[in-house]
Amino acid sequence: DRRPMPYVDAGGNARIAFLSDRDGTFNLWSVKADGSDPRQHTRLKGWDIRHASLDGAQAVFAVGADLYRLDLNGSAAEQKLSIALGGDFDQQRKRWVSRPQDFLTAVSLSPNGEQVVLTARGRLATQGVGPLRRAELPVPASLGDAGRCRDTAFSSDSRDVFALCDYSGELEIWRLAANGAGQPRQVTEGATAMRRSLSPSPDGRWIAHTDKEGRLFLTDLKNPSRAAATREVDHDTLGDGAASLSWSADGKVLAFVRATSNPYREQLMLLTVADGKVHQLGSDRYAATAPAFSPDGQWLYFLSRRSFDVTGNPGPWGDRNMGPFFDKGWKVYALALQPGLRFPFAQPDELQGLKAKEEAEVREQEKDKPDNKESKQKVDQAKAAAVKEEKPAAKGKPEIQIPGLSLRLFEVPIAAGNYSGLAVDSKRLYLHEGTTLRQLPIGPGETKVETFAEQVGAFDLSADGKKLLIRRPAAPGAAPEILIVDAGPKIPGDLDKSRVRWTDWQIAVDPKAEWRQMFNDAWRMQRDFFYDKDMHGVDWTAMRAKYAPLVERVTERSELAEVMAQMVGELSLLHSQVAPGELRKGAEEPGFAGLGAQLERDAKGWKIARIFSGDPELPADAGPLAAPGLNIPVGSVITQINGRDATQAPDPSELMRGQAGKQVLLQVREPSGKERPVVVTPVDLRREGQLRVNDWRYGRARIVDTASNGKIGYLHLRAMTRDDISDFAREFYAQSEREGLIIDVRHNNGGNIDSWILQTLLRRAWAFWQPRSPYGSKPYPNMQQVFRGKVVVLANEETYSDGETFSEGFKRLGLGPVIGKTTSGAGVWLSDQNRLMDNGLMRAAENGQITVDGQFLVEGKGVTPDIEVDNPPRATANGQDAQLDAAIAWLKDAIAKDPVKMPKPGPYLRPIKQ
Repeated sequence: DRRPMPYVDAGGNARIAFLSDRDGTFNLWSVKADGSDPRQHTRLKGWDIRHASLDGAQAVFAVGADLYRLDLNGSAAEQKLSIALGGDFDQQRKRWVSRPQDFLTAVSLSPNGEQVVLTARGRLATQGVGPLRRAELPVPASLGDAGRCRDTAFSSDSRDVFALCDYSGELEIWRLAANGAGQPRQVTEGATAMRRSLSPSPDGRWIAHTDKEGRLFLTDLKNPSRAAATREVDHDTLGDGAASLSWSADGKVLAFVRATSNPYREQLMLLTVADGKVHQLGSDRYAATAPAFSPDGQWLYFLSRRSFDVTGNPGPWGDRNMGPFFDKGWKVYALALQPGLRFPFAQPDELQGLKAKEEAEVREQEKDKPDNKESKQKVDQAKAAAVKEEKPAAKGKPEIQIPGLSLRLFEVPIAAGNYSGLAVDSKRLYLHEGTTLRQLPIGPGETKVETFAEQVGAFDLSADGKKLLIRRPAAPGAAPEILIVDAGPKIPGDLDKSRVRWTDWQIAVDPKAEWRQMFNDAWRMQRDFFYDKDMHGVDWTAMRAKYAPLVERVTERSELAEVMAQMVGELSLLHSQVAPGELRKGAEEPGFAGLGAQLERDAKGWKIARIFSGDPELPADAGPLAAPGLNIPVGSVITQINGRDATQAPDPSELMRGQAGKQVLLQVREPSGKERPVVVTPVDLRREGQLRVNDWRYGRARIVDTASNGKIGYLHLRAMTRDDISDFAREFYAQSEREGLIIDVRHNNGGNIDSWILQTLLRRAWAFWQPRSPYGSKPYPNMQQVFRGKVVVLANEETYSDGETFSEGFKRLGLGPVIGKTTSGAGVWLSDQNRLMDNGLMRAAENGQITVDGQFLVEGKGVTPDIEVDNPPRATANGQDAQLDAAIAWLKDAIAKDPVKMPKPGPYLRPIKQ
């Protein structure tokens, strides 16, 4: 039941109209003011009433894209209103997007390093550096919607672009001329899930790609039959499918990573194209990523997390010690693809040939010079001399010898780091760490990693090893910088000739065509990401047919979001959510600012009825009026703001627009009659809201402390994010010696840290340490800083998502009772990866929570409290908190019945006397 609307019936009796899905569809109902005499006023089927409003007994409500009117005191059925909107509907006009940086999703480098392909708002364009023209790639002439392309890659000869586009109604691979000529040509067909992550082979024969179901495919570009050209070669049934696809230079072998037995650790895999076999190169003990073949076909480099040196406190002692942290765990490894190879980083020794030593000397001389033809020629001459007396090498790359391959493992002799990307050319390894691109010369004894470039968001190495693509993150409101630079020891000093000047790209947009595409895209995303492949029993194809006609009636972007929300609502799942992307914006206006206080109108200005309080030991977190040194008493009246009469403003925030974070002069009249000026720094409305919540939280904590004489602690978690685990660490350990603890997750809007909190609460004291000095001091537990008292969780109908998961886990693990009301019921988790072309969001609930016997948890039913206590609205408004009172009472009783026992040492040990 929702949307209560009071009215008076024909007999003069007070009634409450509301929307309810009691019959399976949201219809209009009413009851008497005391909740009796329920009446159903509409009996719609198949279409929910989304919105409703009352004027007297006249109800108007929205169904689909139409409005209906109904007299609640009459007997006639609802009537559809015929409404014709006037206006020019400017949101439907074709227009130009002048800021492509707001919609950039991908950049790919050509094999010859001369140009990139840009993907922005689903459109494609190729462009080189400097004055080279930008070629916009066409969409099929017969396309009924805007179409959208995602992942891209150049063909091996750099003449074409392969892209995953939805021109056929499914995400398939299309081929487009890189110069923008001609029409796109479809390469694959028959997709049953969204295809992604494509990688063409260097020999021009194959395209490897994956799909949402974890399958890895090979498409044969020489097969004349499009239907028969694609075959499945691997299937990941545990993780997210194959990733980091990397071809050998001859196109005969594909390296990639995927999960095998643990979803958190991807393993290095090798596909030999000739026989279609997939080989696992190592155990599942360590994670691997970023495989890269050396150009000579002899080595396969990769990253693996195999270093576990403790960062910070190495032991369990110390305040708020939540366990060890292992930073900088990734190292670089190499597999010898043929037996008998000498590792390029091996130290020289007496068995090394003279010519090989000469080659190493040349490398040493040339390693800090740019990769030009002259330096390359010297190295090549040294190589040639080293093998002059050996038999001539066969043409092409050496064959990879699979037997024993995983055992031919070498570690590159550099320190572990937080590496995330790896590329290799004939002279160097390139390593991406954070926002820094580093390089390591390949040669005997090389161990020093140097910085190639800073502020690197992403990079790529051209197939010929001559060029590097550098993508630098954008400053707020600016565009990412895209560079194509020479490979070498460091980025050039003058980058003007290396820039891809793409920010003047303007994209033509047909809004109605885009709306059709986004509707279909959203439908596909739900189909492929929704946790139940049978879509809760809903005919999902029929739902697209049902709602597609409404898209044609959409006149602006928020209406499209409303249609999508109605369609997704058919699935009845809380975490399936819609957020609009590009909305009409008004003129920029200065933002409101607040003073961190509850203000009431007064004849002389604005009275300070309450100053929001917080932790007095964190003065930097205090609100503007509570800042140290101001000492403004409650009841004071603000008479002027920046010299302006405060009585003339409908709200004091009007006189502080644009002043958040800036000094403001207030004239304050204290209750004693004394007037004085004070300078404060207002905060924006987001911070104002935080101060209001902090005041509520701190007020709860004081109530608990007073009611229990300091024996019971209290902490509130407003969400379950990284900021909230910091909040938990601050508040939980500060109260770890209390006899009872209330963890309040009311109004918690979720996140993902439930496991961290639950594992902390699961710790138990199994022994105690008795210090020598001072003698007779209090023992302390092992495990350290364990909470030994009773714990209660408070939850209510506004507890959501991970707040619910925590509450359910707390119950099932027997940690204590949950007190309050049944929670929201959002138990299927999600990610935010489903972005539409205009940056809108189509959230799909992807991961259900189940018990060991397969029963789904939380979703649709919430967490049922062990002790149900309601907080009625009027009592809450008057400052009462029955749920908090119940928690205090339960803890007091539990502590009295089973107090925390403090051990005392028994007889001390004595030597055994003979």
